[in-house]
Amino acid sequence: MIEELQDALLTRLGRLKDMLERAAAGPLLVRFAVFLLTLVAALVAFPAEVILRPLALLMAAVLAALPALFPRTRLVGLAILLCAFGWLLNTYTYGQRITIPRLIALATLLYLTHSLSALAAALPYDAIVSPGIIVAWLLRATAIVSASAIVSVMLLAVVKAVIGPVFLLASLVGVLAAAALAWLITRKAP
Repeated sequence: MIEELQDALLTRLGRLKDMLERAAAGPLLVRFAVFLLTLVAALVAFPAEVILRPLALLMAAVLAALPALFPRTRLVGLAILLCAFGWLLNTYTYGQRITIPRLIALATLLYLTHSLSALAAALPYDAIVSPGIIVAWLLRATAIVSASAIVSVMLLAVVKAVIGPVFLLASLVGVLAAAALAWLITRKAP
C-alpha cells in the first residue's frame, strides 16, 4: 500500500513538473492577476487591526492563492465568500464605517476575481494567448463594473432623497425590474 502511495505521489510530481515546464505566459499572467485581485480584496475587506498581523497576511496570501491555483473549483466562491465575511466582520464587529468608495472597490475586486477566475478556468495552462484576448476580457469586465457602480451611486442618491414608504415601493419595483430583465435575458439566450 505504501508503494502505491509513493507511485501515485511520484506520478503527481511528474505531472506537476511537466505542467510547469510547458506552462505559457498568458495563463500564468491571468492566474497571477487572480491572486493579486483576491489578495487586495482581502486587504480591503478585513479590518486593518486584523489583516496587518503577520499570520493574518500569510492567511490572506493562502486565501488569494486558492482561486489562482484552482480556478475550476468552488474555492473561488469560498475565497469571495470569506472576503465578504471579512467585510461583515469589519463593519459589525470593528465598527468600521461603510463608505461608498470602499464598498465599490471591494465589489469591483471581487467581480474581477470571479471574472478572471472564469477565464483562467477556460485557459489550458499551456495555451498561447494573445494579449488582445486578456485586454478585451478586462475591458468588458471593467465596463460592467463601471456601469454597475454608476447605477449604484445614482440609486443611493435617490434612496437618500426618498426615504420612507416610497423607498419600500421603489425597492419592490426594483426587484420586479431585475426579475423582468433576468427573464428577458434568459429568453433571448439560445
